[in-house]
Amino acid sequence: MKPGLSTVVSAAAALLFLLVSAGGQTAEEITREKILATGQDWQQKFDQYQPDSAMVEALKSKSGAGTRIDVYLGLWCPDSLDNVPPFIKIIDRLGTGMTVRYFSLPKKIDKKIQYFVEELKVERVPTFIFYRDGKEIGRIVENPETGMLEDFMDIVLMED
Repeated sequence: MKPGLSTVVSAAAALLFLLVSAGGQTAEEITREKILATGQDWQQKFDQYQPDSAMVEALKSKSGAGTRIDVYLGLWCPDSLDNVPPFIKIIDRLGTGMTVRYFSLPKKIDKKIQYFVEELKVERVPTFIFYRDGKEIGRIVENPETGMLEDFMDIVLMED
């Protein structure tokens, strides 16, 4: 296979993964701006959330270029509305070189479908999957146990 062709094949495979991985439904990669523009409630939740600045500073030193977070959410989902805007505020405050990708998922078309994303076992939204150097290190599923910032810190700091 020619060098340029392998890149095209890899990109096509990644796109195909996104298109079929949502239980046969389409998972659309979207931006934080599009999420916050979904409706007044999304922007309002973002504006109202004020993460503890000392906790954010402690997190800055432990999150960086080797950390990636994939967020699977439903723009139709009340739990996504409650948890994704605060998460976006935390990411904005961190200001690190961390990679964050957002994927919008439609409602399950059939109650028999267990996972939104079969390959990753994403059963509920939102699901925040944390990776360090390509390896999954933790998840926040649907609602954080303590709080978004606290659970974020627990995942990122426990791996040290």
